Amino acid sequence: MAKVSVNLDDDLDGDDSARKLKELSAPLPSVSKAKSSALKDAPRVQFSFTNVPKPIKEAFATEAQKRGVTQKELLYECLRAGGINIPDTAEIDGRRR
Repeated sequence: MAKVSVNLDDDLDGDDSARKLKELSAPLPSVSKAKSSALKDAPRVQFSFTNVPKPIKEAFATEAQKRGVTQKELLYECLRAGGINIPDTAEIDGRRR
């Protein structure tokens, strides 16, 4: 098996070929990817309403079940319908990184 030698004292910042390699391997900026990555990596906080009348809560849960989505996804749909720019759930779900 081949051995790899690493010298931690190397100054790769002063080396012109290393700088060119870093520039070529740098990812291209993407506005849409940056926004979805920012939302995926954003800290999570609790978002809840207290003292909502029980019939409203039950109607919300029933509607989510009828549509085949979670209550969080239904909330996102309602916010989108209200004009708030929220990306698709798959784009912001932190579990799907």
